[in-house]
Amino acid sequence: MTSTPKNSSQPRLKVVPPAVPEPAKPQEKPVQAPIEQTPKKSTFPRQWIAWGVIILGLGGIGMIPVNHSISGKTIITPTVGERQSVTMPETGTLTLHVRSNQTVKPGDILATVSSSSLEDKKAAAQQKIGEAKTAVNSAQQQLILAQTRLEVAKSLESIALEQRNSKRQELNQAQFSSGAARMRALEREQAGIESEIKGIENQILGLENERAGLENEIIGIENNIEGLNEQLEIVESALEKRQGLVTEGLIGSASPELMSLEVQASELKTQIKREENSIETYQQKINQKQNQILQTQQLINQRRQQIGVKSEGVNEIIESLEQQLEEAENFVEQKTIERISAQREVDASLAEIADKQYLLSQQSAEFNRLEQQQQQLAIQATVSGTITTTDLDLLNNQTLEAGREILNVVNLSSLTGLVEIQQEEIDLIHQSLPVTFKPRQATVDQYQAKIEDIQPVIKSDESGQNSVLQIRITIDNDDRQLQPGLEGVAHIKTPQLRVYQKVSREFFKLFPWWKL
Repeated sequence: MTSTPKNSSQPRLKVVPPAVPEPAKPQEKPVQAPIEQTPKKSTFPRQWIAWGVIILGLGGIGMIPVNHSISGKTIITPTVGERQSVTMPETGTLTLHVRSNQTVKPGDILATVSSSSLEDKKAAAQQKIGEAKTAVNSAQQQLILAQTRLEVAKSLESIALEQRNSKRQELNQAQFSSGAARMRALEREQAGIESEIKGIENQILGLENERAGLENEIIGIENNIEGLNEQLEIVESALEKRQGLVTEGLIGSASPELMSLEVQASELKTQIKREENSIETYQQKINQKQNQILQTQQLINQRRQQIGVKSEGVNEIIESLEQQLEEAENFVEQKTIERISAQREVDASLAEIADKQYLLSQQSAEFNRLEQQQQQLAIQATVSGTITTTDLDLLNNQTLEAGREILNVVNLSSLTGLVEIQQEEIDLIHQSLPVTFKPRQATVDQYQAKIEDIQPVIKSDESGQNSVLQIRITIDNDDRQLQPGLEGVAHIKTPQLRVYQKVSREFFKLFPWWKL
């Protein structure tokens, strides 16, 4: 009992609190009801749909066509066939007829070159041509004389042969015929002597022709001396002017031109003296021919005297005929030798004429070559274009060596550029693609161009790590602002690419796995 009051007096015992929290814990479960597993199962299809939409969207974007171009470093060069590099054709003084940035067309005179050495060579060649012509004329005169002597020698040989045959026949008849026949033989002998006299007269005619030929030769030499004297007057006049310049101190006494004129004057004087000596030689030959004519005339007189003093005796006739036959045979031998000598003289004259004419042709060819060389000293433009060389005034009226570059003519309206592109881009390139060129110095201006050639040679770029190809383009430079040597970038517009194609190309440029 005593325990009951104790129990009744303890309603304050905290029996409920332990019971309250126990039920309270299970009551928290309804609070977590919104995050049950059933809604989670419904989210999986929606996520897959979202990823599918994203993938489809990316695939659609990847198929969108976008513009694409290929750019490459470009250096401008003149177009082949549209440029001209002018060099000094001969050492001399240059006179310019154009200025920098001037436009020219084919045939325009760009510059002229004056060469004193070339003028001296032309004068010497012209003098040699005159000497060669004189030599040819002299040889032709000699040929005419030789041919005349040959014809006379042939005629005399023929007459001598006829006379010998006649004498032989007369001797045979005199030995085996009657006295009357022998007398007739004597008469025929007299007729033979008359015929011989005619032959000798022909010989005199030939000698007179030779004398006339020699006189014509003297006339030709005198004309040549007159021409040489005229040349000597010109040279002495030029020499006097040069000596005056030496006296005034304008040129030195050892000037090549002064020495050349002195040498020419000395050579002309020597040649005039030689020609005068030739006149004396020909005059001596004329005197010899005159003496031969007189001797031959005396022979005619002797033959005529023989006709009047012929013995009428038969034995004397036979002896006379034998002697005449011997003389006739000797005469034939002499005329044959003269004919052979004349023939050799003709052959020698023909050979000399051929040599002189060949020498004349050589001298004429040399003079023509010098003429052409002098014509080349007037330098003409061969292309239409612009003078791109600067500081031309520093070369004007200057003495320059042969082969030195003077100026350049470039057609600026159409220039060539070499574009370097990566080897991987070659499959997108063909000649019909449009091209634009932008100079490095320009900010806005760009120029239209077209592909001229795609070179098949693969080379390395400046870094040595990438393989590149060179494409030759032709740039329209109507405003003529571009110059050879200018650098820039060429943009080649290729056909459109899909987004995925362009991305993949850029990716493989950054990560070229096939080169690893």
